[in-house]
Amino acid sequence: MAYHGGVPISDQSEKLEMLLDGQLGPEILEKDPILAKLAERIYGEDFLETMGLSRGESKRALSETLSEDLEDDMMIEIIPTLDMDLEPFDPPTLPDSTIEKSSHKSLLLAGSGILLISILNLLGLLSFLGSSCSGGGCPANGNNKINWASIGNLDTGWGWSPTLLEGVIGIPDIILLIASVIILGLWYFKR
Repeated sequence: MAYHGGVPISDQSEKLEMLLDGQLGPEILEKDPILAKLAERIYGEDFLETMGLSRGESKRALSETLSEDLEDDMMIEIIPTLDMDLEPFDPPTLPDSTIEKSSHKSLLLAGSGILLISILNLLGLLSFLGSSCSGGGCPANGNNKINWASIGNLDTGWGWSPTLLEGVIGIPDIILLIASVIILGLWYFKR
């Protein structure tokens, strides 16, 4: 059987039930300061006085019982009353959700931007960027799609390839489309 403060736990449970049912007399409450304090909290301040017990005695007995059980580990909480001067304090605030909203917005902008650029490129609508291209394979020769693997060579034919309309799609185009769908999916599930 488990014990707490030298009293079997089953006895404490029975005493608590009897207290809640209103079946405990002043002699039991006088012997058990914890039950007396519980009775005071449950039934009100005047309950102990009505039963012939002093609130001061029950508080003193309770503090002695707790100090015996807990020794120096007891933490005392001072609850302010209306006559105490309280220092002004800022009320707690909720975490700033603007950071989350801005990250959600940036996911949406990044995903939709990459998707839009990928589609425009696949259709050859970014060929105006190749106006300075010289040699074969330039937009002037019908290669209107940016070759993402050679994006640094937009001024030569190596930077351009045929569009999706001509049946050509490259691995970098597929990777950009998948990346944009993943980013938009992250945005959708985080909102």
